[in-house]
Amino acid sequence: MKTCQILLALFPVILVYQALPSKVIVDLPTELEEEKEYKVNCTVYDVAPSEYLTINITRGGDVIDSKSCKGPHVVGKRTVHHFYTFNASRSDHHMNFSCEAILQLGSATYTSKSSEIHVTTYSMSEDPVIMVDKWIENGTSFTAECTVANGFPPENILLNMLLEDTRVHVTPVLTSEGTVKGTFQLNATYSRLGANVIICQSELFTLSKDALMNVTIYELPTVTFTLSKNIVDLEENVTATCDITSKHPEDYRLFISVGGKEELRVQDSTVTHTVTASRRTPSLPITCTAEIIGNSSIFRSSEQILEVQYPPEFTESLCPSSVILVEGETFSCQADGNPQPIVECSADGRDINGTVTVTRDMSETYNCRASNKKGNITKSVSVTVEYKPVISMLTVSVNTTIKTGDPLNITCKSDGLPAPAYSWHIPNNAKVMYSSDRSSIIIHTADWTHHGIYTCVARNRHGEADKEQEVTVLPDELNIGLIVGIAIGAVILVTIISSIWYFLWKRGRRGIYELLRPSHRQCHQNGNIPSEAPADTTTNV
Repeated sequence: MKTCQILLALFPVILVYQALPSKVIVDLPTELEEEKEYKVNCTVYDVAPSEYLTINITRGGDVIDSKSCKGPHVVGKRTVHHFYTFNASRSDHHMNFSCEAILQLGSATYTSKSSEIHVTTYSMSEDPVIMVDKWIENGTSFTAECTVANGFPPENILLNMLLEDTRVHVTPVLTSEGTVKGTFQLNATYSRLGANVIICQSELFTLSKDALMNVTIYELPTVTFTLSKNIVDLEENVTATCDITSKHPEDYRLFISVGGKEELRVQDSTVTHTVTASRRTPSLPITCTAEIIGNSSIFRSSEQILEVQYPPEFTESLCPSSVILVEGETFSCQADGNPQPIVECSADGRDINGTVTVTRDMSETYNCRASNKKGNITKSVSVTVEYKPVISMLTVSVNTTIKTGDPLNITCKSDGLPAPAYSWHIPNNAKVMYSSDRSSIIIHTADWTHHGIYTCVARNRHGEADKEQEVTVLPDELNIGLIVGIAIGAVILVTIISSIWYFLWKRGRRGIYELLRPSHRQCHQNGNIPSEAPADTTTNV
């Protein structure tokens, strides 16, 4: 005993109490709103010694946080907590979170794990959007649509829609873009005339967002519109009366327009207006319109046509005081009036009624008369008909065949309006003179250069015409005799020269022959060449 006491005194023994965790628990909500802060709570129960404990937090099997417990030795079991804070994100969706407790006792390691928590993340960053016509006519069907975009996960989004306090059936539809849509269709009825509210509620786990849309169900009124008269004279008054029939007449205002111009506007169910027929318009439209307050595009109208009668009146646009036309164009003189006036124009026994095609002989000053049952009026109209030239005559004085030295005049006459201008085509090298208006060619002394074709051209802005004349210039009789004598003399001279030349040519050939014969005789005498035998010599063989 003493020996043991001595050993204990020399070598004190430290006794460590050991206990493995009785359980490990992880605490975290299973539904996490994205971008919101959350805390993972890991609790390790009844562990000892705690200074040898390490707590790991895992997500999807990966350690995202770790804590090693340090501190003075505590005798006995302890419960240890560890917290980890994070902001939920889309990457946490469908992940498993858990805790593990690792107790290191010397060379031995003991691990205890919690159960896993499977989390779902969600987000609904945008409010619902309602699509519906804000103005709906009573008795018609309409469709309202609610859309939630960018919600996650879209398959968990719930939609509810209400018309005022009445819930309507909606079946959410998930589009390929991840948008959730819900629609309903209803008929607009009298019971809902006026303002109504459509509500769309979207829910996603703990999130909820609403959207409101005001719609108005309206009834088009019946418009009754009358005139005290439908046919009046110019400057005469007429009374226009307009009434509407509606369950809510206070929702409308009335206005009356004359010829497309608004003249009166009231917020009442009836209106009366006096209209003066002050315009020369045969048909004057007068309109009463009931327009819904708050939306001028919704209205109902009734129209009456007021016939205004007035006497004829000539205007420059319908019947000008002076007109220049080209032959073949049309002419008409019209007058303004109601009933439509009858217009008759006459000059020197010629009558023009309606639209006529003008000819050159119709240039006159006409007296035009317009009449209807409201009166008549007259006007003078000057008509000038222009036309292209026509050459009426091309004359030569004295004759188209003249002698050299004779005078010659060629005169061209034409008809056209405006008056034609003249030009000529004459033979080359011919020298001529022209009259002041160039309608005539003057030749004082004709010569051979004036022989040929002369063409007169008459031209104005509507066209041109031409005509030609051939002129023959002959030499005089004295010159003819001289020319004939010269010609005969020339023939005689040529004959004489030809005869002399022929005679000399014949003689020339004979002389050459005679010169050759003496040469033969000379050779015979000197060269012992036998001479030619006499013609009468007979040679025997």
